[in-house]
Amino acid sequence: MTLADRLRDALAQAPSLQALEGDLPDEPAAESVPAAVLIGVTNRTEPGVILTVRREHMRTHAGQVAFPGGRIDPGEDAVSAALREAWEELGL
Repeated sequence: MTLADRLRDALAQAPSLQALEGDLPDEPAAESVPAAVLIGVTNRTEPGVILTVRREHMRTHAGQVAFPGGRIDPGEDAVSAALREAWEELGL
């Protein structure tokens, strides 16, 4: 079974844990913003994922390691937003 097959199978299953509450105490989780991320998996003998480090001056999540991604703009779907953000952040 390839890595792509294993990932496809895992993503087809329902989540086993509840979503986490937002990590910003001054912003309740109910005020969430639709967003998307790209999980770039490298095609190597030992596969890895592509991550970014958020800049220290960011308003939220400054300095955190993250998948490339962000807000879904009007007229976009999640795939388009994730691909746009990966291009903006990493040039992928």
